[in-house]
Amino acid sequence: MLNFITRFFSVNPTAKAQREQFKSYFFSMPEHQWFNELTKDHFEKLITHLPVGVLTHLMTKEPLHFVPVRDFSPENDRRSCIVIFPEFEKLLKSNSPAAVAFAAQEVALLLLEAEEPEMDELTRELEADKFVADLGFTFELEELLFMLDESVEKRLRLSYLTCHHFSN
Repeated sequence: MLNFITRFFSVNPTAKAQREQFKSYFFSMPEHQWFNELTKDHFEKLITHLPVGVLTHLMTKEPLHFVPVRDFSPENDRRSCIVIFPEFEKLLKSNSPAAVAFAAQEVALLLLEAEEPEMDELTRELEADKFVADLGFTFELEELLFMLDESVEKRLRLSYLTCHHFSN
């Protein structure tokens, strides 16, 4: 597996100012007016953990939109639109720690689709899981995975996450 997250790391003395700029940009978007306080808290936690290079990428190359399925329109030509289905909207509006892992996972998948379009789906999921774990959300991701329906993919992802956690 490649170490995808390292592409976005850089030494940046203005990181705090850039994070604040990204927060203002992200939370002021009309697509994000559905956020409640808990949802906003989850995204603030995520923004705090994301490398500044990711935030810059999301402001300039892949503008990020989290849109509830009820508000999504196929006419919206947004490659970086993440459609939120009701069960995940409920998660994002809850105080569950898994919510931040869900948001981080979606950001990672978006970045991977843009940067590694030839990657197969399972490898992309595993690489996104590693990205989330590298951000420090291993236990939150584990909680999220346990919420999913039983499948071979789920078990493989949990096994990979466990191996990655204990290898660090």
